[in-house]
Amino acid sequence: MLKKLSLILPILPKLGYSNVAYMLWYRLSLKWGWRKPKFPKAEPINGGFFNAVTPINDYPAQWKELALEKANAILESRLTWFHYHQFKVGNTPNWFQNPFDNSILNNPKKHWTDLSDFDLNTGDIKIIWEPSRFDWVIDLARAYRITGQQEYLDTLNHWLIDWSQHNPLNTGPNWKCGQEASIRLMKLISALQLLEQNLTASKALKQMLYEHLERIRKNITYAWAQDNNHGTSEAAALYIGAVFLLKQTQSNAFKKQLYKFRNKGKQILLNRINKLITPQGVFSQRSVNYHRVVVDTMSWVLSNMQRYEEPKFSKVVLAKLTNLGELQYRMIVNSKGEVPNLGSNDGAMLLNLHHANYRDFRPSTQLFFAALNQEKRFVPGLHDEALFWFYPELLDEKPPTLTNEKGIVNVDDELIILQDTNIKIFFRLPHDRFRFVTCDALHLDIWYKGKNILGDSGSYSYNAGEKSQNFESVSAHNTVQFGKEEQMPKISRFLYGAWLKAQSINTSEPTAEIWSCEASYTDYRKNTHKRMVHWESSLKRLTVIDQLDSPSQESKKLFWQAFDASIIDKITVKTEKGAVLKPDSAQAFHSLYYLQQSDHVRSVSYTHLRAHETGRNL
Repeated sequence: MLKKLSLILPILPKLGYSNVAYMLWYRLSLKWGWRKPKFPKAEPINGGFFNAVTPINDYPAQWKELALEKANAILESRLTWFHYHQFKVGNTPNWFQNPFDNSILNNPKKHWTDLSDFDLNTGDIKIIWEPSRFDWVIDLARAYRITGQQEYLDTLNHWLIDWSQHNPLNTGPNWKCGQEASIRLMKLISALQLLEQNLTASKALKQMLYEHLERIRKNITYAWAQDNNHGTSEAAALYIGAVFLLKQTQSNAFKKQLYKFRNKGKQILLNRINKLITPQGVFSQRSVNYHRVVVDTMSWVLSNMQRYEEPKFSKVVLAKLTNLGELQYRMIVNSKGEVPNLGSNDGAMLLNLHHANYRDFRPSTQLFFAALNQEKRFVPGLHDEALFWFYPELLDEKPPTLTNEKGIVNVDDELIILQDTNIKIFFRLPHDRFRFVTCDALHLDIWYKGKNILGDSGSYSYNAGEKSQNFESVSAHNTVQFGKEEQMPKISRFLYGAWLKAQSINTSEPTAEIWSCEASYTDYRKNTHKRMVHWESSLKRLTVIDQLDSPSQESKKLFWQAFDASIIDKITVKTEKGAVLKPDSAQAFHSLYYLQQSDHVRSVSYTHLRAHETGRNL
């Protein structure tokens, strides 16, 4: 306990004294039952949710088969978890079953304050939450709108009624997280807009949306205190959800309360944008996938602000959002829309109005720039469907001639991106602005001809015990480990102590076709790692020089995660005296989707280092 306290005290100012105090209070209030009375249970909502509508006849034929394939899978009782794993679920899903092991949650009728995030008998709570994120609502609503076939509408209403019967307000795990409630609200409102019922929502749906707003509003301080995407998601839902209900044509008994929700939601959202997004667009969680979550959240907010004629954001806020989107655009490395798998990856993809793969970031980026500037970034493709529904006037527009220019960019001292013909390198710099959730300081992610040859192993799961720890470890990244210790000491599941901050950051413009960058850090045990990266364009040669300084006699180990075994033969590691080191090679794992792993990775390591040079011809 004293050791943990000694680790927490130095980072308290960075976590925020008020945030830490609130989190302590929050946990005590849960433990002692003080929070429960704020969230009274309610009866299930009965009745139909979505009404009949006239089908459209201009839906592009090349998308129709794919759209109906998704919806028909649901009619056949097949659902997809984390945009990768598909399971048979029955006539309606058991909302409390883990299909990976068929375990069923004990006591799902408990109040959500009595349930744990990490000690459920069904394992990872995210598995329970996934069907209640309502991707199937969008899939069925779209299929009904483009065909007019009643079975899609009937299934949509039947499943939603069943969900309400088993998940009444504040009962069970699906009410435990305000962000989960926010995602459901976003999906329900988007489905109403697809079905042209956004001003004439049914009484049952208005009640369901209002209950979600109440749940979000009463606990939003908890989301705020985390300084992550919970705050942006919940504030966005509170703001736009209230605006949506205020715009309904039928009289609303909760108008006064909804105005309060709207104002509070917008105020918190602006606060989160200003605090959590750096001037050059880096989001606080240092995760490429969570970056997309925020981009999609803001696309949803911006498009609805336009739809319901809300006042525009200030130029300062719009400038930050522009850089948020530009950084995501810069991350895309190939024609498949792939990005480096940096940081935590929990399987989230809020925008599912398309048929592209989960790893394709073009649909998200395309919609974001449509909502922000009414412009496109990509030529027509599967990534255009959201434009069809929300910005049809842009479908025939030509995107501007934009390319990710050659050069080196330092993005707020958190990431250096080096790009030349056929190569793109992402250099992770530690920064102590926000908390860390993985040990990847000075990690290099290297893409050549659109293929990730040396990369990040991913995060797999947040609740898989030792396996989760292995994916978070320094040994699962392309960097150096001192002894057997991690780069930072672990305090709790999602928090490290002794935060790192990069020093001696330097980038150079190309001289005689040689591009370079460098950075270093010193950890809590006084170990120093300095990494220099050189790219010789004409020779197609990459050289990485690591200088290591340590007060101890512990071994130093260099790791490379090779996604193509043939690349191992192209790596040469030399000591400072020129001796070539022989590698140890072992099977490793790579996770691109939540709870998925592939074993084609070779983890190559080199020990007994002090200073060394890694050379690679491409």
